[in-house]
Amino acid sequence: MNDAYILEIATGAFAGSACSSGLGKRRIGFRLRCSTLGGIILRSGSQTDSKQAAPPLFQTSLTPTFFVPPLALPRLRDLAPETDQPRTQGLLYSTTWLNGTFVTETEVARSLGGASWLQSRIPGDTGSDAAQRMVRLGLTGTAGSIRYGMLSRSSGQAFLNGPDQTLREVWGEWKTGWITLRSAIGEQWNNVAGDSTRSRLEQTYGRVGLAWQRPTWPDITLTYAHNSLSSALEPLGTAPQRNHNHTLESALAYNGMGWNACLTSSYIIGSDLLRSGTETTVRMQMLTVAFRPLNTLTISPTLGYREEVQDWLGVRINSPSASVVLQYRQSQQLLVSAMGNYASTRSSDRLIDTELVGGKGRLTWDLQRSQAWTTLISLEAGYNRMTNHAAPSA
Repeated sequence: MNDAYILEIATGAFAGSACSSGLGKRRIGFRLRCSTLGGIILRSGSQTDSKQAAPPLFQTSLTPTFFVPPLALPRLRDLAPETDQPRTQGLLYSTTWLNGTFVTETEVARSLGGASWLQSRIPGDTGSDAAQRMVRLGLTGTAGSIRYGMLSRSSGQAFLNGPDQTLREVWGEWKTGWITLRSAIGEQWNNVAGDSTRSRLEQTYGRVGLAWQRPTWPDITLTYAHNSLSSALEPLGTAPQRNHNHTLESALAYNGMGWNACLTSSYIIGSDLLRSGTETTVRMQMLTVAFRPLNTLTISPTLGYREEVQDWLGVRINSPSASVVLQYRQSQQLLVSAMGNYASTRSSDRLIDTELVGGKGRLTWDLQRSQAWTTLISLEAGYNRMTNHAAPSA
């Protein structure tokens, strides 16, 4: 028996249109593979084995990561040089053990550019290196029909993607036939730096979900979750929080020829532990449909309804909503889109009575397209009106 260590270098690249999607990506990496081979190793010319090579013990890869948030119809005054554009850069180190039985990942990333853009939106000190950094550790294991893993992620308040949050989670998944059972427990909190001028919200949670998926049939999902939320590091003048919630969710989705629909329903019971456990009950329903009568036309209506009952006040708050989005591509160069929305909120004690009506239209013309860039002209007009019937003068 002889041990052979093979250094395998691999490079690759993929790129997307930065103008069409707002996100450009490049990927270059290498893999270090360590394997144990049996038999005699011949070193003259080429390496061969008298026996079939065993699978590698582990494989590793080191991959640079790069993320730029997409910009939806940026205005000229919002555009910035690429070096000043908010973005993240980092490294992802991944190791696959025992032919995929275990996968470990370590990622370190840092936000670059757009310092004034970030600092104007995030409280606290965002100038230190720790505030702009993210560290993620992950483990995924597979044993037949069972998958499981652990995740730890921490990001500073100036990190671009998911800022100011620490998350620790353990999860598991079991799949058989058309049924998948998932569960997870974890904890998360904000104010990672422990800034005494800001409150910290700490949350522990657990959830279990059952999904049924069969080809040509509707997908059904049932999920139960519970979480406890409490505040810490409350500065002077900040009210403390201690809540406990139970949530039951269900979803029914179907994809047909030229259309798809999804119906979701949620039932939430929340307890305010600082008010002797007084309860709040919330029911939510939402229906989303997308029609494609033509290859160039998509119509997407959405209906929603939310009802909240505050037991300690005896108040009921109703919030219906509706919206529709239309997209029509007349040609490869011309795209027409329009949307309208309506929402209202009313309470049984008549202290809340608001209505919101809005709409927007957009015309986008693709003047020139090449491998390097895309030139677009876009015209947009919108209208929004909010009415407070409880206080007409407001």
